[in-house]
Amino acid sequence: MRKRRIIQLLASLFILIAAGWIVSYYVNTVGNLRAESGLSAQQVSEPFVHPDLTFDLTDEPFPAEGQYCLACHQGIEPARPIVSEMMQQILQKGEALGDPNGCVICHGGTPTELVNKDRAHSGVPKGSLLTSFTPVPAALQVNNNTCAQCHEDHAYNVRLSMMNSDAGKMKAISWSFGIGTENYDHVYANSDLSDTDGSTPRFGTQQYIDYMKEMVATFPGQFPTELKEVPSVSVDEIKTQPELAAFTYLRNCNACHLNNKGNQGRGHYRGMGCAACHNLYSNEGFYEGGDPEIPNDKPGHVLVHSMQGTRKSAVRFNEHELSGVQLNTCAACHAAGRRIGHAYQGLMALDDSYNRGPFDEKGLPQQSNAGYVFKYMAGDVHRQIEKDGVMVPGLLCQDCHTTSSMHGSGNIEATTLAAIEIECADCHGTPTHYPWELPLGYGDEFGKELDMKQARGVADEPLEVTKKFGITYPKEDGYLLSARGNPLGNVVRKGNRVIVYSDGSMHEFELVTLKEIAKSKSWQNPDDAEVAMVATTHIDKMECYACHSTWMPQYYGYKYVIDYSKQSVDWLRSPQLVKPDGTTADYNQNYAMQPGAPTYGDYSHIRWENAPLGVNGEGRVSPLVGVIQTVSTVIDEKGETVVWNNVAKTAAGYNAIELAPLNPHTTSLKSRECVDCHGNPVAAGYGIDGGIYDATPGTPRYADVIDAKGNNVSQYTRAQIAAISELHGDFMQLLTLHGEQLQTIDTHWPTSMPLTQAQRNQLTRENSCVACHQDIPKGTIPNRMLTKVAQVAKLSYNTPEKHTRLLHSNNLMIAWIKAIGVVLIFVAIALVIWGVVERKKVARFCQRLLKFLKAPGKVD
Repeated sequence: MRKRRIIQLLASLFILIAAGWIVSYYVNTVGNLRAESGLSAQQVSEPFVHPDLTFDLTDEPFPAEGQYCLACHQGIEPARPIVSEMMQQILQKGEALGDPNGCVICHGGTPTELVNKDRAHSGVPKGSLLTSFTPVPAALQVNNNTCAQCHEDHAYNVRLSMMNSDAGKMKAISWSFGIGTENYDHVYANSDLSDTDGSTPRFGTQQYIDYMKEMVATFPGQFPTELKEVPSVSVDEIKTQPELAAFTYLRNCNACHLNNKGNQGRGHYRGMGCAACHNLYSNEGFYEGGDPEIPNDKPGHVLVHSMQGTRKSAVRFNEHELSGVQLNTCAACHAAGRRIGHAYQGLMALDDSYNRGPFDEKGLPQQSNAGYVFKYMAGDVHRQIEKDGVMVPGLLCQDCHTTSSMHGSGNIEATTLAAIEIECADCHGTPTHYPWELPLGYGDEFGKELDMKQARGVADEPLEVTKKFGITYPKEDGYLLSARGNPLGNVVRKGNRVIVYSDGSMHEFELVTLKEIAKSKSWQNPDDAEVAMVATTHIDKMECYACHSTWMPQYYGYKYVIDYSKQSVDWLRSPQLVKPDGTTADYNQNYAMQPGAPTYGDYSHIRWENAPLGVNGEGRVSPLVGVIQTVSTVIDEKGETVVWNNVAKTAAGYNAIELAPLNPHTTSLKSRECVDCHGNPVAAGYGIDGGIYDATPGTPRYADVIDAKGNNVSQYTRAQIAAISELHGDFMQLLTLHGEQLQTIDTHWPTSMPLTQAQRNQLTRENSCVACHQDIPKGTIPNRMLTKVAQVAKLSYNTPEKHTRLLHSNNLMIAWIKAIGVVLIFVAIALVIWGVVERKKVARFCQRLLKFLKAPGKVD
């Protein structure tokens, strides 16, 4: 009797649990389907009390107002605030040279000459490092005697930096024409450069120095000890080696390196050398300061005669105050190439010939800015940041990119990945690690296996160069370290929070780390975040921006025409023609010329879209963008065609056109959807629908009268679209469906490659919807029953959120059923084994069970 009650109790309990689970399942399903999607982030910490970081920037007069140079230039702005340490040093040095206002330290000249302008703007005081007056004191041609008086390491570093060498662009363009495709070594630059002090960086901790020495030893082709100037090309050489037209193009296009003044046009105005970044120009190029000698009605002048740098050297004019190196300064050069300067602001660059609206009050289209007109998309989430309920200007480039990245480390770093030391995780961490718990090199692996237990920690002090020239922000619990081991002087730990100080916006921002969000489960998009960053290994194998860059511009198939019957500016020779005052041929717009001119260059198509994916030099999955996809036509000096619509081949046999890994700087808080990659052949590199569109570009296309057999009938017929004979497939197709590589992925790093076959297999699960919908809603009996229940309950599965929850709940139920089924199988097996081993006991048990079923009350 007692056993029977126990059995009945257990059976009842099992039935109740099963029924409760079923009811709970359907209640949760209905509730989730009817709920609003999306959660807002919760406050996970107390409000941060911002320290007082104001600086004394009162407008003090020059020591000798109206005297010396100020006899004519009274009203000019000081290069830095008079009370600043830098300006005080300049005034002290100037006093020693007979100029208490300090002008001669940078410009030279004769400050005691108050009548004759030419005499005042000539010569130098005794003891000056300069040999002549110069209007361009920051130019690389003279800055060893000006800026280097206090910034010797910076002056050395910047000569070897990418901003001066542009070695990466030299490699990419020459490769695309078919030059140097046998390896990834970087050979050429804008001028001859040599690293004379060895592989030890001039700035950095010992950790950083050791890290970079290892990088130099591992990748000598990306950290060369010398670079050669791109050669000049003669007309005769082109006839037998038309690929050398790449060098003619490079010598003409490269107006952005620091050695010259650059293009003088709207959005391109800038200084030379150090002044390219530290002098402030507006897009329009007009002077708006108080010096009566600088014309304010002619473009091409600084906005004010003040240097921009950090918040302790803020610039004041027009009743405004600003600090930091402004975005439009960076965009004066970084508008070209991959258009980062404008993309960060949410602007997609189109060709300047696009007459795009909205039009102005005169019915005119946009004015070209740095060579482009734009479509506004969405700004990078770091550019505008909510603070105290108000959107404020966010981070400038310098707030993330360190002094070693921008000024250079003292080594020749030929590519961006060679120089940039910061990774997203340096500030954000991961869902399992705070930034200070990550090992050095995380996100910057370049194929190395890291010990995730080796925490990098934090630093007690910023770099010496930061303390000397920058701002020492409050330490709190320590300065965060970059992936390569340098303290980030403007990013500090406070408890489990991260505080980012912006030099540009004069704001401090509290950053909630991914681990803090994961612990508090305060994801703004919880389903996406949990799957992408917690339940899978995406975050360990992919760049963060592979998902969080939700738009990126693509510039496919650039058609170069290099015509040697014309001439063009030689931007490399022009800055080498230097006058005694330091000005160059390009500064005076009296350019050196060269044979050959790029004429009808343009892209096959420009658009924004979800990018294909590949593996970048660091070994992480990254978006790929088409920028340098060369189709070249070369015309000789007699107007004869040497090559026509040519696509070069690499030494490996595929096309030299490039899909390049890139951080497009268009980060959004919400990531791309899973289906943007999974089930998408474009993401895998196969192109749209496997590359069936524009699949035969080698065939000319006509749009004229044809006969019944398809022949052109007019004797004047010309091709509407000329053939690109060596191009087989669309510009955006990296691979064939069989995995054969069609074009270059990255011209800089041997560790770059397309997605592996295993990765592509994971992405291209085509027709996955059909797996369910082949018998939904009117297929099998159970599906018809569930469809009817949904109709009666007025449930809808149309939105992605509701559909996702339905699939999740169904999968959960099926998983439980299968799990219970597996358990029951094991129980059945155990019973069978028990039955075989204990046959007699089983037989007696079965006899007693039968008797119990026939007469329950009579079994004792």
